[in-house]
Amino acid sequence: MTKNIILIISILSFSLSYGQYNWTSGKVILKNGDTLKGLLKIPMTSGSLLSFSKNKLEYKKDKKGKKKKFDKTEVHKIYFSGISNPDLGYYEYVPLTSNKMALFKLIRNGKVKLYIRTIKITVNTGFEGNNPIGSGKKVKKIKEYYMIRETEKVATRVFQESDGLSIAYKASLRTFKNYMKEYFSDCDNVLSYINDDLYEDFDVKQIIEDYNLLCE
Repeated sequence: MTKNIILIISILSFSLSYGQYNWTSGKVILKNGDTLKGLLKIPMTSGSLLSFSKNKLEYKKDKKGKKKKFDKTEVHKIYFSGISNPDLGYYEYVPLTSNKMALFKLIRNGKVKLYIRTIKITVNTGFEGNNPIGSGKKVKKIKEYYMIRETEKVATRVFQESDGLSIAYKASLRTFKNYMKEYFSDCDNVLSYINDDLYEDFDVKQIIEDYNLLCE
């Protein structure tokens, strides 16, 4: 019985593995209006989860510069630069609950904003060899999309992508479309496009782009 319980727990449990960004060229725009250019470093999950809450942004003007730290109450935006930098773009703190914020990449801006982050999850898959507690592991990368209106205090998770496959909000394309129609019910153009199947599956980027362009 004990072994069965351990097996169930090991299969269902997962962990987020956190690492630390290397010093990367960019700039931080502070809420007081100051812009600091130089090298930036933020906590993140191993791989490319761009998310932090309790830990602070680290900044220094150059390699030999004095290190400074800023928290979420001071940071407005972060921008990573560099032609070959895969993380090029703006990042902002996004409220996930009333008391929790995380850092996301901004991919659509306007009345409704769309953000993305990638998390790397280590999943325990069960027993391995003679190990009684189970050490089989599999690492998965999951992209999460969140959106938020100007008037909202908390962002909404739209859907996830895992290994190139979309995992819709509440796990079905039909539910995703119904949710999009409910969320954007104040825009007749977007509603008609969704009803007429003019969007690709889970194409929240285009839906939000059209909404910001066509709707008041």
